[in-house]
Amino acid sequence: MNLFISDNVSSQIYKSLTSKSSLFWTIYLPSFLLTFSISLLIPILPSFIKELGVGVGLVGLGISAVLIGNMFFDIPVGLLISKQGKKRSMLFGTLLMIFFPLLIITNDNFSIFFILRFFVGGAIALWSISRMSYVAHLVPVNNRGRVLATLGGVHRIGMFFGPVIGGIAGARLGFNSVFVLQSIICFFTLFIIIFIVKEDSDLETDIDTQNEVKLSFLNLLKSQRRILFIAGFAAIALNFVRKSKEIVIPLWGTYLNLGVDEIGLIIGAAAAVDLIMFAPAGIVMDKWGRKWMSVPSCIFFAFGFALLPLSNDVITFTFVSLLTGFANGLGSGSLMTLGADLAPKLNTGEFLGIWRLMGDMGAASGPIVVGQVAIISLSLSSILVALLSLGGAFLFIFGVPETLKKSKD
Repeated sequence: MNLFISDNVSSQIYKSLTSKSSLFWTIYLPSFLLTFSISLLIPILPSFIKELGVGVGLVGLGISAVLIGNMFFDIPVGLLISKQGKKRSMLFGTLLMIFFPLLIITNDNFSIFFILRFFVGGAIALWSISRMSYVAHLVPVNNRGRVLATLGGVHRIGMFFGPVIGGIAGARLGFNSVFVLQSIICFFTLFIIIFIVKEDSDLETDIDTQNEVKLSFLNLLKSQRRILFIAGFAAIALNFVRKSKEIVIPLWGTYLNLGVDEIGLIIGAAAAVDLIMFAPAGIVMDKWGRKWMSVPSCIFFAFGFALLPLSNDVITFTFVSLLTGFANGLGSGSLMTLGADLAPKLNTGEFLGIWRLMGDMGAASGPIVVGQVAIISLSLSSILVALLSLGGAFLFIFGVPETLKKSKD
């Protein structure tokens, strides 16, 4: 089965569409705005939930509601996108993200809050998967690494600035103001999608699908079972490691008796290293292949987490933290690119729904598993993450095909 758009045809479509409205307006700006709006809530959400009159245990559950909603809706929204189209799905997802925050601040019941945040997770899944389907049809394979690595960088920028603005707004104007600000930003994003993002018919004109047949969901699972099993577990491993970093690194800093401000500064430096890597990562993926970034990312993660138990002062801890930031930056956009490359053109939505679910499973399980192992030994939890990183590298090397099909020209 031909999984790729014809190089010549796709390049013509790509140049035509991006000459009318650049990738900045159609992909990067909407993605930044929505990521920024979502991350506004990070610093205020625990306190907001506690004000609903619940204990610490339910605070964690309330924060997890969005991720639970992501996983629950990944596959259903993939099916919906296949039927309703990419632009319409992006619009609907964004519309939901306008109204749910406003509904949240009108009630003071934790159960209702959890349900609304659960559906916010579904709205985010709808937006994210429809955006990925849009990119998969707009951008040819040989340009996809740079576009999606840049998209990964845009996501990181939004995640960096969102909590800063959200914290300031929450402290000065109250928690409800942050939810209102989130809705306002999503409202502006909606207009960008309405007036600038191209219709599905414009994207799919002349795409080479003559050798493909649209499959039912079950037949898609059967036909793609091997690649979903191997590449899917590689994606689970990499996302497991990425999310585990967010708990293991701060815990080790605490173990070294570093202050919260010192740990925050070191993590911020690692995030800066992560951020500057997205551009070279995209260039390498499009020049030499996707594995040239996903494999080194896993290997450097393995080195970092293997060295972490040996760090016993602020200098070595900083070095290891920077190394994990470098590893994460190397993988910027790698899983999005791989998923877009592998997705059958007539079943893009369904495939990417499954693909995102597997990534979300890794992201959700990482902090939980590592946190439980850390109760026994923090060093052991770090070694576990290092071993999973090596396992991910092994799967990428020997089990996942290289999806960059170089031009014969």
